[in-house]
Amino acid sequence: GIGVLAAVKEAGRDEFFMVGGAGSANAMRDIAADSGVLKATVTYSPTMAASAIKLARLIAQGKGLSDLVEQQVPQSITLTSETVTKDNAQKYLPLGFES
Repeated sequence: GIGVLAAVKEAGRDEFFMVGGAGSANAMRDIAADSGVLKATVTYSPTMAASAIKLARLIAQGKGLSDLVEQQVPQSITLTSETVTKDNAQKYLPLGFES
């Protein structure tokens, strides 16, 4: 996304909008400023990677999750992501990572 934005700016293109930025703080600041084609991104929980590793360990050990009725780790777990726009970028900026 960063490379695409750089190419868009270099080419002076502005006839479209872009959604992306992988939840980075830089993208959120650009979205809040509303000064380019980047108009939205999606948050990514900073705990996703850690949770994925812990779940993989549980699967490898043949264990389940102690608070669930199921005996095995579920095949799918959906984590919440929020859409970030210029209207709420400041709210989600602390969740962004520096890129």
